[in-house]
This record gives sequence, C-alpha cells and structure tokens, in this order.
Amino acid sequence: MLSDSISLNLVELGHFAANLAMVMALIQGLAPILARWLDEPRLASLSVSASVLVFVLTTIGGATLIHAFVTSNFSVEYVAQHSNTLLPIFYKVTALWGAHEGSLYLWVWILTLYTAIVTLRGRTRYPEHLPIILAVQGWLVVGFFGLILFLSSPFERLLPVFPQEGRDLNPILQDPGMVIHPPMLYLGYVGFSVPFAFAITALLTRWKSELWIGLTRRWALIAWGFLTVGIILGGWWAYYELGWGGYWAWDPVENASFMPWLLGTALIHSITVQERRHMLHAWNIFLVISAFALSLLGTFLVRSGVLSSVHAFSVDPGRGLYILSFMVIVLSVSFGIFMKQGRYQQARESINSMLSRESLFIWNNVLFTVACATVMLGTLYPLALDALTGSKITVAAPYFNAVVVPLFLLVLMLMGIATQVPWRKARMEKLRARLLWPSVIGLLAGAAMTIAYWPVHWTGPVGVGLVAFVATTIFTDFGRALKQRRAQLSEPMARAALKTILGNRRHYGGMIVHLGILVMAIGFVGSGLFRSEMTVAMKTGDVVEIGGERIRFDGVDAFPRANYQTVEAKFTLLNSGRIVQPERRKYPVQAAPTTEAGIDSTILRDVYVVLAEAAGDHWAVHVYVNPLVSFIWNGGIIILIGLFLTLSTRRKALSQKMPATEPVEA
Repeated sequence: MLSDSISLNLVELGHFAANLAMVMALIQGLAPILARWLDEPRLASLSVSASVLVFVLTTIGGATLIHAFVTSNFSVEYVAQHSNTLLPIFYKVTALWGAHEGSLYLWVWILTLYTAIVTLRGRTRYPEHLPIILAVQGWLVVGFFGLILFLSSPFERLLPVFPQEGRDLNPILQDPGMVIHPPMLYLGYVGFSVPFAFAITALLTRWKSELWIGLTRRWALIAWGFLTVGIILGGWWAYYELGWGGYWAWDPVENASFMPWLLGTALIHSITVQERRHMLHAWNIFLVISAFALSLLGTFLVRSGVLSSVHAFSVDPGRGLYILSFMVIVLSVSFGIFMKQGRYQQARESINSMLSRESLFIWNNVLFTVACATVMLGTLYPLALDALTGSKITVAAPYFNAVVVPLFLLVLMLMGIATQVPWRKARMEKLRARLLWPSVIGLLAGAAMTIAYWPVHWTGPVGVGLVAFVATTIFTDFGRALKQRRAQLSEPMARAALKTILGNRRHYGGMIVHLGILVMAIGFVGSGLFRSEMTVAMKTGDVVEIGGERIRFDGVDAFPRANYQTVEAKFTLLNSGRIVQPERRKYPVQAAPTTEAGIDSTILRDVYVVLAEAAGDHWAVHVYVNPLVSFIWNGGIIILIGLFLTLSTRRKALSQKMPATEPVEA
C-alpha cells in the first residue's frame, strides 16, 4: 500500500512539475518583451534561468510517467490504455511515446532539452542575442504544453482503476525498430526549432548573418542527421515488420517526415553558399522557417486524426484544431516578421556566372524545393478534396515515383558536376577535362546495364550511369588531392589519405555523405526494378523456386512467450542451406495478430518470407527476393559516418580559407 501511495504521489508531482514548467516557459517567452517594454534590460536574463528550469521540470514530469509505466500504475489512464503487467520492462519504459499523449510529451521534452543546450552554449558565444532566442523557444514550449496539459494530458487519472492488467501496448509498437524510430524523428523535427529561433532572432535584432549562419548550419546538420536516421529506421522497421516486402510506400505520414528532410537538405547546401559567397540570406531564412513549419505539419498530420496510417495516432478533432491553429499562428507571426524585416538580410554579392558552384547549388535548391512541393501536393490534395467536396481519392506510389524519381536523378547529376566546378566562375576547357572520364564511365555503366537487363525501365540505366558518374568525380577529386599531398610531403599512401580527409573534414565529410546517397541509390534501383514475388499455399516438404532461389517448407512450431503466443515456421534455402524463420504472433490482451518476416540477407539480395493464414495442412506463404536491399541500410550508415566527420569540424576553422584539396579555380 505504501508503494502504491508513493506511486500516486509521484504522478501528482509530475503533473504539478509539468504545469510549473509551462509557467516557467511563459516567463521565458515574456521576459525579453517586458525588458524592452519596461526599459529594464536585466529582466531579459530571466529567460536564461527559466529555460533551464523548464527542462528540469519537464524531465521530472517525464520521469514520473516512466515510473508509472514501470510500476504498472493503472490509476493513470494513459498507462492503463498502453501498458500491461506482462509487458517487458524495456517496452514499459518506451511506452511513454507509444500513443498520442505521451508522444507529444516526448516532443516538448526534446524541445526543452534543445533549449537548455542552446542556453548553456549561448551564455558565452552569443549572450546579447540569447534571451530573444530563448523567448522564441519559450513560446513554442508554451504552445505545446497548452495542448498537453489541457487537451492531451498523459497525467489523467482513472478511478476506479480498470482494467487491472492494462490494455497493453499496440503490438506493432512492441519492436526495437519502433522504439528507436519515433525519438529519432522527433529529435529531427524539434531540431529545426533551433535554426528557426536563430533566424527569427536575426530578423528581430538585425543580427549580422556571418555571425549566426554558422551556428544555424550546425544545428541544421544535427536536425537533418536525426531526421535521416529516423526515416531510414522507419523504412527498416516497415520492411521487416509489416510483411509486405517493401520499405517505403509513400504513406502520408512517411511523406510528413520526408518533406522537412528535403527542405533541410536544400538549407544545408544553401547555407554553404551564404558562408562562402555572402548571398541567399533571405532565402535561407525562408528555408529555415519552412523546414520548421513542415515539422509542425508532420506533427499535425500524425496527431490530428486526419490520416489513417500505421504510423498515425488517431485523436479527436478538437486536438487537431488546436495543433492547426497553433501552426497557423506560428507561421503567420514568423512569416510576418520575415516580410517586414527580411530586407535587412541583404546579400553582399551576386552570381558572376551561371557556370559556378553557387549557381549549381541554387539549382540544387530549386530541385529539392520542387520535390518538396510535389510531395506536399500529393499528400495534402486528398485531404483538401475530402474536406471541401467529400470526395475521397488516394494519391499513391505511381504519382510520386513518376515525379520525384526524375527530380532525384537530376539531383544526382548536379551532385557530380558541382564538386568539379569552382566558386564564382569555371573555365570551360578545364571543367570539360575534369568531367570527361566520369562521363565516359557513367555512359558505359548505363549501357552495360541496358544490355544485361534488356528490356529494363529507363530509370535503371540512367540511375546506374549517374551513380557511376558521381562516384568517379568523388574519387578523382580525392585522388588529385592525395597525389598533391604525397608530392609535397612524401607520406605513405594510407597516412596521406587519412591526413587529406582529416585536413578538410567538412568537404570530405560531405563527399562521404554523397557516397552514402549513391550506395542507397543502388539499393533503390535493384529492389525497385528487379524484385520477384509470389504467394503460394505450401505444406510441409513443399519446395518453391523464385528469383534463382529454391525454398523448402519444413513445418511450424508454436511457442508461448512473455506476453504473446507465436507460431514459428521453418524454411530452408536449398541453394545455401541457411534457415529463415518467419513468425505469426498473437497478443491475447488486444487479440491482435502480427507478422515477423523471416529474412536471409546477403550483400546481393534478401530472401524474404512471410507466413500468412493456415487452411488445413497448407499455409499461405508470401515469398519475395529483393535484390540489393542491404545497400539501402549500409548507405545510411555511410551517411552517418560522413555527417559525424563534418560535424567534427571546429567552427574556428570554418572562417579560414578552405584548403586546396577542394577545387577553388578551374
């Protein structure tokens, strides 16, 4: 009884802490305004102290909720609805973000964490602008706490306590992929709030762009990195868990994360132009605001109940209306400030030549922005049509593939050319010489694929040719720098290669990211154009052949697990002798069956087997052979390596002249 009383009191403490956090966030947002209104500059410093308190109080609230899950405190309605006494402890902890209320709390918790980090770093780096930055963050915290505490509270009590054992966590969320995927996405979504706060502060205070843009770039890279990890983990989870043999279905909630990723990618490249050529100031602020707006849009789409998706948590329209109203207010205020103050963020230079790196980066921005607009149109048009006319349509993969894939191929082409073009102006004869061999190798690769796999969809040879073209430009660029260093210092090859990379981490980190994109592109081409699939009824001992693989069904066994029953099948791949073991799980509390695909993965292909329903002594079995899928996941790892290398660059080095390992003149 004493432990029950302590648990109940802890929940009340957490609820009080969350309410107090909202009050502190309100002080954080108001302090700089009052300081200016009352002409008392010292009042602005209250926002600094308040921001740390907001994080501490929010953490107390989150910790008490996690404690309620771990102790199965079913007097808390959110815990009773999304936990169970038999749920493994790992999933009890992560059940905090297993549904609407808790996932919003995680959102604001991460927001207060980012704000606290900005506070700690900003006290010495940008103290005069820190209160305004924190005020912007503070109003965002207030907005989300308003939703959490008044419309979507995870602290609501359930008296009398029922059910005694809990209704259990959604079975599809009881998986490591879904445990990690949402926090990564949220770290990406919320990460864009920091560049947003910097941009609004720059507009309000006319902060010189050369002083704040580098800070914004690092935060944009961090947000982009987390969002990239979240998207790839989401694809990986969908691939092995949902049993459909794919990893990306252009689901509206998938698109909601993809849109800010596209604008974030454009922003990172565009900031480089601003740093090197002192242009695109206003455009970058527009991209910052838009990327954060799309992060809010993603929250609205998932939390409002307007979508039907395996990713979405459907809720009542009142909450959706609040989120929509909050998003409209944020956008109206921020774009209003931008329209009024944006003229003070003027470019100091302009484009000298259409054949220059900055010009190609601008075209890069155009392509990413058009791709984002295309995805947004396909995602929101069905919702708008339904709201206005009641008509229901579905915009599916054929539309997105037909429009986005060609844009992506153009991006690949620019990726290869831009690294060979200098800033300001290129000399055509030298550029032609640098692109000759990459072009030849790209054409040969595309032609070889056409001959080997004829007839083949045009995107295959074009994609492979462009991958070969870009890869050749990257390696020849690195080869020139390596040759130059060895000629100057006579170092061993391995040492010279390492020193060349570490000597220009920002440039070569970006090139490694590009290599990761190329590896993923190979996976997209292979799995998208050459997948084999079949559905067949099999009994023990039957053998099927698909995609060059012979697969024998060896029967099924049933096992009890901690909180579910599983039927596990055994299939033998006769070509290699390896075993795959797909499962069908049933969670008794929710009576919900789930599938676990059996996957045998090599570098060249995945054999993917799904166990479906039984009919007598036969089982329905779905079999896929997916070529090169592992390239997608490995490409994601390469991207992260490049990102870490880029972020390891110290800011002081960014103000210095870039080393000669990057082409400066042609």
